[in-house]
Amino acid sequence: MGDFFKEIENKWQRIWDEKKIFEPEIDESKPKFFLTVPYPYMSGLLHLGSAYTFGRGDFIARFKRLKGFNVLWPQGWHITGAPIVANSLRLREGDPKILKDLKIQKIPKEDWEKLKTPEGWALYFIEKNREAFKKFGFSIDWRREFYTSYLHPWYNKFIEWQYRKLKEKGLVTKGKHPVVWDPKVNAVIGDHDRADEYAGIGPVEGYIIKFHLYSPKVLERLKSFDGENKIRILVLPCFTLRPETVYGVTNIWINPESEYTLAKVNNEYWILPKTIIIEEIKNQGFEVEILEDIDPKAILGEFAENPVTKEKVPILPAKFVDPEVGTGIVMSVPAHAPYDYIALRDIIQGEHFSEFKDLAEKALKSIKSLFVVPEFDVLPAKTIIEKMNIRSQDEKEKLEKATQEIYSKEFYNGVLKDIYGKFAGKKIYEVKDELAKELCNKKIAIKYYTLPIRFKSRYGGVCIVKIVKDQWFIKYSDPEWKKLAHECVDQMKFIPEDIRKILHHTINWLRDWACTHKKELGTPLPWDPEWTIESLSDSTIYMAFYTIAHIIKQIPPEKIEDDLFDYIFLGIGDEKELTEKYGEVVKKMRREFLYWYPVDLRTSGKDLIQNHLTFYIFHHVAIFPKKLWPRAIAINGWVLRDGKKMSKSLGNIILMLDVAKQSIDAIRFLLAYAGNSGLDDANIEFSRVEEVKRELEEWYRFAIENYNKGTEKETLLDKWFENYIYNILLEVEKEYENMNFKNVLVKGWYELENAYRFYIRFTEPSKNILNKYIEFRTLILYPIAPHIASEILEKIKGRDFAIKPSWPEIKEYDQEIAKIRPFIENLRNDIIRVVELLKRKGKKYNNIKIIIASEKKYEIFDKAKEIVSAYGLKELTKRLIEEFGGDVVKLSQKIFKDPGLLNIYLRREWEMEILENIKPKLEEEFNAKIIIEIEEESKEQKAANALPGKPAIILQ
Repeated sequence: MGDFFKEIENKWQRIWDEKKIFEPEIDESKPKFFLTVPYPYMSGLLHLGSAYTFGRGDFIARFKRLKGFNVLWPQGWHITGAPIVANSLRLREGDPKILKDLKIQKIPKEDWEKLKTPEGWALYFIEKNREAFKKFGFSIDWRREFYTSYLHPWYNKFIEWQYRKLKEKGLVTKGKHPVVWDPKVNAVIGDHDRADEYAGIGPVEGYIIKFHLYSPKVLERLKSFDGENKIRILVLPCFTLRPETVYGVTNIWINPESEYTLAKVNNEYWILPKTIIIEEIKNQGFEVEILEDIDPKAILGEFAENPVTKEKVPILPAKFVDPEVGTGIVMSVPAHAPYDYIALRDIIQGEHFSEFKDLAEKALKSIKSLFVVPEFDVLPAKTIIEKMNIRSQDEKEKLEKATQEIYSKEFYNGVLKDIYGKFAGKKIYEVKDELAKELCNKKIAIKYYTLPIRFKSRYGGVCIVKIVKDQWFIKYSDPEWKKLAHECVDQMKFIPEDIRKILHHTINWLRDWACTHKKELGTPLPWDPEWTIESLSDSTIYMAFYTIAHIIKQIPPEKIEDDLFDYIFLGIGDEKELTEKYGEVVKKMRREFLYWYPVDLRTSGKDLIQNHLTFYIFHHVAIFPKKLWPRAIAINGWVLRDGKKMSKSLGNIILMLDVAKQSIDAIRFLLAYAGNSGLDDANIEFSRVEEVKRELEEWYRFAIENYNKGTEKETLLDKWFENYIYNILLEVEKEYENMNFKNVLVKGWYELENAYRFYIRFTEPSKNILNKYIEFRTLILYPIAPHIASEILEKIKGRDFAIKPSWPEIKEYDQEIAKIRPFIENLRNDIIRVVELLKRKGKKYNNIKIIIASEKKYEIFDKAKEIVSAYGLKELTKRLIEEFGGDVVKLSQKIFKDPGLLNIYLRREWEMEILENIKPKLEEEFNAKIIIEIEEESKEQKAANALPGKPAIILQ
């Protein structure tokens, strides 16, 4: 049946195209639903991770169409930035790495020539990835397709308009600012210019505290550089994110396995590691002259002066010091830093560098607590190390977690002690900046930026932080702008809800952003065209462009001015004048925009939360009125393949075009089953493709062969299954709305099938109910596996319905009917228990007598339910006696011990009817004659044990 899957994929994709099913027009009679997914970057062929994110977009788009919405899902392509320029250049130069990448992607050698220009590269991969999207059956309106940069002159004009608007509002400014920089290619490095795992990592602001080193050997060497008679200060520059902790320093750490150098920095002598740090310092306005190498062993055991407390503290060795982070020299505050405390303890216990044991012991004895923190004892680091049972500094994961916990609690709740003078009694977060500023004014500290971890750009250089001058920035630091962004987040819907808190946090800490680069594809900054708007900054409000992308091309781009966009998007200007200038399309574009905007849902991977999605909100609130702000964002995690992270090194990346050779519906099924909405990573069980294909094939055959089959009669069991189906539809609807697509399949595919198996186990299916099962289960499947679902719907409902299927009206759920299944299951389990008991006694049976409780017991249970609901269990016995007399005490006690009995019984006549219906199946299963009696007429002594919902069972 392999060819069959491809046949129906081709058939239905052709029908959808011919009928223009995914090309919506304005329809005021329907609610609209405007969905967007971030356009992917065209550095190469897209893989299964992209299929997952875009597949989720298609699932919700198709479901919304089922629900009667007029759905618009357009799609564009991102080509802004340096990677495409760099890739085409590397290909021209014959770079072995890029050649290997092209081979991995199975790009034919005859096509390589097309890729040797940035434009050729971009357009080639747009074509290939569009082909992949179409093969996956994504329900996209391709009329509105566009790509970014000056290569698309209409989009280029749109971005120019956007940035002139931002500049008018004072939100784009020029100045100096820290940026992530690759000194190898002298370029700013955005998120697209680095591996995905490093996206979002930016400069962190800290401080260099200048400790003064007293090392006779090194000080003697300084004479050879500037003569005999100068007073020399030798600086140990300690980088810290917590300048307020300088009051508690007990020692200095250096890594004895690293190489260090003596350098002249702004007319001071500094000791620095011989690493990328020197390049970073140079790029932050420091003049650096390298003098000579320093053996770290020469300064270990020496002392440095704390510039604040004037205490002399020893220099000790520690392996945890990273010579490429900060300044490669660390001040030790063991009262509040788990790494510092554990490193001192390791030396004292002889784990590492035991020759420094005495100095370490003295350092640990001099430890002092700086803050009062309600959650911790006097020494927070010691407390948390003992609590987490951290044994050595090699347990980095535990130490990181401990560090984060302490820092978070101290920052918000820590109160400074008297040692801080005028700052005493205040919380850290209230005075940290002011305290740091004072240290800087006293020349004790210098503000400095670094990266929390080192990584390479896609160009191969190790990234640093550079202070760039004459750079253009977006002023995300503007407090009034932040207020509007927070307001937008407050009124939006988020799937999952956790995203709201993350976005609020990101808005708070986000600072000015370098929005322009050089030597890249993109839109030149309109008032300073030597700069190009970078890739995260030209992709913030492009969703508005989708609404007019298929129309605006009727206007020559060179004729377009800002007044056109002012009117379309903001309603500014005179329609008559603009129509005379640009034509009737002006009215059409304005109407399209007003109908479709705002974006109802933007769905994305979690890697874009703290950059693109935050910028998306900022730019919308800056440019558009409140009624046009985004309405909802949904997030999904990254993708695992069969439980493993996908990576080139593991060789387990699967390209969308390769996957498309399989059954697309089976692949889409696995994408849906991979996970629900949220930050957790999804696991695509690619190894299950054949298994899922079989499931879909079996359903196709079953549906075609069984539609309109079954009996004309309807029993209580039929009513139960119909009730169950409608309840599943209701639950599935909620799961679809929350984009929990795995739950959709768990409930609407697997649990529904299990319920059907239960249903036919005890009765012949009714034609009406069987038809509903087939139709509704296929509709549940449709958004996820639309090709085979459409084929089934065509066979059972006709082509018109299959082309535009609709979600059924859901009947109200009947909780009483829902009890039928547990009643049968409990009865059967009770029979099994009695049978097993008889077998253990070595006895045989031929008859199974099922005795239904007396009518009076049902009356008592009904009354008991009323009493418990109104007055609670404590009133039960008293009120039952008032109603039925003293004989009711035993029954009341049973209910009191097990109140759940009141929730499992059915009407007496229903229980009797059900028993008659399932009697043949029970006789078949237990190979015995089933005899049904009522308690009032039974001669069995055990008949008195019968309760509503729990008939007495006797084997004979």
